[in-house]
Amino acid sequence: MADYRAKIQRQGQAVLQTGESILATARAAVDGSPFAILGGLPAVLALSLSERSDARAKGFPASGQMVLAVSDRRLLVFELPVFRRPPKFRGEVPFEALENVSLRGGLNPRFRFVLASGAEVTFTTYRLDHPEEFTRVLNRARQTRAAAPSVAQSPSTPVVPPPPPL
Repeated sequence: MADYRAKIQRQGQAVLQTGESILATARAAVDGSPFAILGGLPAVLALSLSERSDARAKGFPASGQMVLAVSDRRLLVFELPVFRRPPKFRGEVPFEALENVSLRGGLNPRFRFVLASGAEVTFTTYRLDHPEEFTRVLNRARQTRAAAPSVAQSPSTPVVPPPPPL
């Protein structure tokens, strides 16, 4: 199992906000039909591209193979490159845009994201990445962020000099 927390924390400084920290990571892949294998590699690649495009159209910045990273503020999505290169930032999903996050177990665990728009996307994940823990951490971070009081910026009051004495 590869833990990408330190790598993303270190290499993602251009993406991370000041003081933002990575709490958990997990690898994921767009779902594909097991029957696509019957069509060979071209069918698998075409289906993967279709699923990735569908997820993006729904508002999730998906990649074929990706690393999902939970911070204390949002969900970050990185493309998982080949040949041990650093993950490439694909986009983010603000916690407010996530209605529900769950894990479907079984032999092939899947993350299920229900977006605030009502759209739903699922991604296959890997048992070795501890997807139960990732889901728990993500949901806890979402709840913590939602419970935090929002700090409203008050408009700055212009300083008006007092009137001259009479």
